[in-house]
This record gives sequence, C-alpha cells and structure tokens, in this order.
Amino acid sequence: MPDMIMGNAIRRGRLAAALPLLAAASCATTPSTDLTGFGRAAGGLQADVGTTFAEANRVARSVEVDRFVRSGTIALSERRFPPAVPPEVTARWHAALGDLARYGNLLATLTGAGRGGEQTDAFRQLGVQLASGTTAADLDPGVSAGFAALAGALVDLRAQSTARDILHRTDPDVRRLLVAMADAVGSSDAEGLRGTVASNWTAALTAYQRTYAVAATEKVDARQRQIVADYLAGVDKRDAQLASLAGLRSSLLGLADAHTAAAAGSRRPFDEVLKDVNDRVVRTEATYRAVEKAGDAK
Repeated sequence: MPDMIMGNAIRRGRLAAALPLLAAASCATTPSTDLTGFGRAAGGLQADVGTTFAEANRVARSVEVDRFVRSGTIALSERRFPPAVPPEVTARWHAALGDLARYGNLLATLTGAGRGGEQTDAFRQLGVQLASGTTAADLDPGVSAGFAALAGALVDLRAQSTARDILHRTDPDVRRLLVAMADAVGSSDAEGLRGTVASNWTAALTAYQRTYAVAATEKVDARQRQIVADYLAGVDKRDAQLASLAGLRSSLLGLADAHTAAAAGSRRPFDEVLKDVNDRVVRTEATYRAVEKAGDAK
C-alpha cells in the first residue's frame, strides 16, 4: 500500500510538472486573442468606399453639367464630365482593402491549433503576391510604401512562426499602411479625397447661389424658396459625404490601433472597430437613400 501511494504521488508530480509545458505549447499555436474581426472590418470598409465614392462622383458630374451648359459648348462627350474619383482609383482602393481583408482572413486562422507551418507558408505566399502585384500603384506614395513594407515582413517570416511572432513582426508595417491610407483620405476637408469632395461641393453650391441671385432680382418668391430648399438639401448631402469620409479615416486608424492591441495580447481588439464600420456603412447608405427620396419627391 505505501508503494501504491508513493507511485500515485510520483505520477501526480509528473503531471503537475507537465501541465505548464502543455499550456505553453497550446499558447504557441492558439492565441487567446480573437483575430477574426480584422478581415471583416476591411471588407466592411470596401463596401463603405464603394458607396461614398459613387456619391462623390454624382456630385462631381452635376457640377460639370452646370459648367458645360453655361459654357455654350455644342459638342457633347463623356470626357467633359470627369468623376471626382476615377474608376481606376476606386478599383485600387477596393483592391487595397481586399488585400487587407485577405491578410485579416489569414489572421483568423491563427485561432486554430496545430497549423503553424501551414499558416506561416500562407502568410509568406501573400507577401510574395503583394510584392509582385500593383494594388497600390499610383494610389498614394505612402500607401505603396506601406504595402511594400508589409509584403517584405510577410515574406521574411520564419518557418513555424507563432501567432504572437506574426503579429509582432507585421504590426509596425500594418500600422504604417493603415495610417498612410487614412492620410490619403485626408485629415481635414482641405486634404486628400476629403479635399476633392469638398471642392466639388463648393462648386455645386455656388451654382445655387447664382440662380438664387437671378430669382431674387426678379422677385420670384416661389422660385427663391425652391432654390433655398435645394441649396440646404445640398448642404446636408455635402455634410453627409464629408462625414462619411472622415469616418472612413477614423475607421482606418481604429483598425491600426486594434491590430497593435492584438499584437500586445488584447483578447477582443477588433470588436469595437468592426461594430463602428458596420454601423457607419448602414448609416451612410440610409442617409443617401433618404436624400435621394427627398429629391425624387420634389
């Protein structure tokens, strides 16, 4: 009996000694951090960019229509109505956010255990694709440099890198890229895409001011009221578009902060930014639908 007791004690001691090693091995492959939100947030930003850019282009073309009519030009051609955001620029933004979503989808796989080598290979393959692609070409020099740096970080990952290794290695470059994209959007309504949209709106609202001056001179009361109503509706839509772009910038910076938090071990770093992106996409689409409905009712 003493021998049996002694044997059980030894086995319990060995088990107790092995538990920390098992826990360490588990942590090396399965992070406690929830990494599934990064890719979904990037995908949400893709939808947001599509809606916002399309609305900005509608405004730009309405401005060009006014200019064209006042010019007295007879020859009508598509090139006389350039969009605020050219199709190729929109495509590059979609591709850039799509590549970030692909990176995020790989991050999500890091919550699965026992696939360290396979995961590292997938990240390195993405790095090769980013390095050889033209996603960010001509989008913005800072964005291009950010993608190049991220591609290099991914390609240089060591075999069998752990989740923590990958996050620590890529975080500076992911952050640099997202900040560069936020800068391309613009830190104020006088810079970047925000500046372009604001400039188009200034021209669009100036057209209302001109027509109001004529109506006021002729003392056409009903016409004056309609122009004022249209002008104020334009102001509301301008504010909605500029707010949407400011929100896009905020989300990009929020995603950068969330990635840094994940690298530091935060358990659910992407929850808040993902909710913000989803809520803002819904609000943006609802606002534009309401404005369009109000315009159709006139």
